[in-house]
Amino acid sequence: MSIIDDLQKKEKALQKLIRLGSLTVLPLHADFNHASSQWRRDRSSQFWARTTIRCLCAAIEATLFSFRKIAEDIAPLSSVQFSTDEIEILSEKRTVVQGGIRTKRPKFLPPAGAVKETFRLFAKAVGTVATVDYGSGFSDFCGTFEVRNRLMHPKTPFDVAVEPKDINMADRGITWFNQTYMKVADQCQAHLAKVIAEHNRRNA
Repeated sequence: MSIIDDLQKKEKALQKLIRLGSLTVLPLHADFNHASSQWRRDRSSQFWARTTIRCLCAAIEATLFSFRKIAEDIAPLSSVQFSTDEIEILSEKRTVVQGGIRTKRPKFLPPAGAVKETFRLFAKAVGTVATVDYGSGFSDFCGTFEVRNRLMHPKTPFDVAVEPKDINMADRGITWFNQTYMKVADQCQAHLAKVIAEHNRRNA
C-alpha cells in the first residue's frame, strides 16, 4: 500500500468512526433536548430541571467516551504511540499491584481534565495538535458538572434544587461543548486532508 493510500484509508476511517460515534450518542442528546423542552414549559418543575442537568452530563460523558474510543482505534493507523498514562486515560483503567498481583482499577478524571485530555489525545491520534478555547464557555461547562455532582451527592436539602440560572449555565456549557468537539473533529480531518494534498503536490 502506498503512502497516499494509507493516508486516505486513515482519513476515511476517521470519518466513519466520527459518524458512528455521533449516531451512538444521539439518543442521549435527544433525552437532554426533551428534558430541556419540558422544563421550559414548566419552569417550576424541579423534576425536569434535575433531569435536564443529568441528561446533559450523561450526553457529554458519552460523547467524550466515544472520542476516546476513536482515538484508540485511529492511533494504530497513524503509528501513534500513547504513553502508559495516556492509555489509562483513554481506557479509564489503571493497573495496580497488590500483594504481587496486578489488577485493573477504574481511573476517572474530573470533568475539566477529562475534556482537555480527550481533545488532546483525539488530535494526537491523527498526528496533530488541536486548538481549543477554554474560556467562559468552558467555565459554564465545568459549572454544569458541579451542579450535577451536587445533585448526585447532596449534603443538605437545598443541594437538590436546580435554579433557572443553572439551566441557563448548562445551555451555555453544552453550546461550548458541541461547538468545540465539532471544531476539534474538523481540525483533525483538515489536518489529514492537508497532509494528503501536500503529498500529492510533492509527487505530481
